[in-house]
Amino acid sequence: MTATARQPGDPTGAPRWRPPKHGAHVDGPGAPARSERPKKQEQEPASDDVIEVAPGVIRMQLPIWMPGLGHVNTYGLLDDRGLAVVDPGLPGPSSWRSLRKRLKTAGFKVKDIHTVIVTHSHPDHFGGAGRIKSEAGANLVAHRAFTTWSLEESDRRNRLPTAEEQAEAERIAAAAAEALDVGGEEIPTIADHTDDYEGDPLRDNPTRRIQADSVPWGGETPWGGSKHPMPPWRRRMMIRALRFLFKPPDPSQRVVHGERLELAGRDWVSIHTPGHTVDHLCLYDPEHGVLISGDHVLPSITPHVSGVGNGADALKSYLQTLDLVAALDGVQLGLPAHGHPFDDVPGRVEAIKEHHQERMQLIVEASHALGPATVQDLSHEIFPKKHWGVMAESETFAHLEHMALAGEVERWTDGSGRLVYRAA
Repeated sequence: MTATARQPGDPTGAPRWRPPKHGAHVDGPGAPARSERPKKQEQEPASDDVIEVAPGVIRMQLPIWMPGLGHVNTYGLLDDRGLAVVDPGLPGPSSWRSLRKRLKTAGFKVKDIHTVIVTHSHPDHFGGAGRIKSEAGANLVAHRAFTTWSLEESDRRNRLPTAEEQAEAERIAAAAAEALDVGGEEIPTIADHTDDYEGDPLRDNPTRRIQADSVPWGGETPWGGSKHPMPPWRRRMMIRALRFLFKPPDPSQRVVHGERLELAGRDWVSIHTPGHTVDHLCLYDPEHGVLISGDHVLPSITPHVSGVGNGADALKSYLQTLDLVAALDGVQLGLPAHGHPFDDVPGRVEAIKEHHQERMQLIVEASHALGPATVQDLSHEIFPKKHWGVMAESETFAHLEHMALAGEVERWTDGSGRLVYRAA
């Protein structure tokens, strides 16, 4: 490879290292490692169809309005009591109408929902959960670490919102989501993996506070030199209004890794899979080899993995829990939160791991070209300019911290408090 290095701080017009043509060029935080791709299945608009994707499991697609995504898959797990639903979409009247319509197609009403499960704390997954809990009296299940902006305050107005307020709040819910993104005995459990999780604050029973601290708006980033961006003033005001307009998704049952849940007339197992978020939860059906994978394993894109600092290795946690779900005894079918069912969970896991290895190789090559560089400098080398910002920096930071803790890069703090890295 030949490259002319542009040192940090050089003028924009200076020669600049570029990823080699034979390597993977990254298109955005959490994106696959290939450029000029056709439209991905996760970007397809929501379908009105309700289909059975596994025994006793139906898929209902709800519309969402987020960059790179066109729908969220809400799964219904049917039994003689009614159904449980997983990830009931964004908050707001439009998404709620779509959910009711899909339920009607399947022969159900909201009141038939006895359980609602949220895979993680992003609005396109938890948005309708609080309202279902309120209107159907459903049990709301999430990981122990689950928390959101809507749980930070519980005061509510003693009146119903107007239609205009609902519509405006729904529009901002999508913007808020963008800002954030954005054999039973053989099932691996935390106890089976003490060698790789012990001491890992993201896997070793993380708390709500760890989750809340991992996405602070306006706070200093752990790598220095940047701040987590505050949403624009108007957006912040509307996000605050959401606390009043919609029921906060306050779980009535918080689970940890390895707990059994009776859903669709059989036992499922909760699988804690931090990486995309600290509180990410998958569900596994050992009887049929079905994994409800949330955003942990998607069929054709990869989730954003954000570095959280404080000695935590978010990428290590993510890669290890990828291996964990791939090693589930009998696992076959993946039911993702976006895109279509896929029938080779272990194969998809290997492809995602390869993507992250390619990204780390890009960082090494960029570091060799630049010399000592900050997270921001390196993120500008591996992401195109349209994606520059804290999201790209946080994913770059996650990879750099993983490499630093493995001894593959050196790390120190410069005079202004910024972390500086150099490939060993």
